[in-house]
Amino acid sequence: MNAHTWMDVFLVIEDDKFFARSKNGTIWGTIYFQIGDNQFFPGKGWTDMVAPFVAAWLEALVRVTHGTAVNQRVHFFDGPFAVDFSAPQKGQVNLSFLHNEESKLSTVAEVQQLRAHAASVGQELLSACQRRGWSDRDTAAIAGLIQRM
Repeated sequence: MNAHTWMDVFLVIEDDKFFARSKNGTIWGTIYFQIGDNQFFPGKGWTDMVAPFVAAWLEALVRVTHGTAVNQRVHFFDGPFAVDFSAPQKGQVNLSFLHNEESKLSTVAEVQQLRAHAASVGQELLSACQRRGWSDRDTAAIAGLIQRM
């Protein structure tokens, strides 16, 4: 795939049977990226620690798109998966989806689309957590990061 292909990148979180809180309070669920129409990373239906990942994703997005960091890597908590991203020029973000440190897919996304979508996913996650009475340092971090978007 050409690295200069612009694609919409969406972080997908599903309020499904996997959306749960562990004994130690960690919020888990279905979370993955949809790249374009039919590519998914780490895979469609992937489950992981939702709130910690979303907090890390928003934090990294804020850093790169505000110019306080040139590039960032956000790791999934379960499995050898990560997303690298950098903003080589204003308005766009280069994303590389990694498995075992090796890029499986690269694309370029538009900063505004990525940020707007990340903020709305964060907000949906917070609402789902609030409906269940769940809050922790991750949900507090997500709320603060959405403000900074």
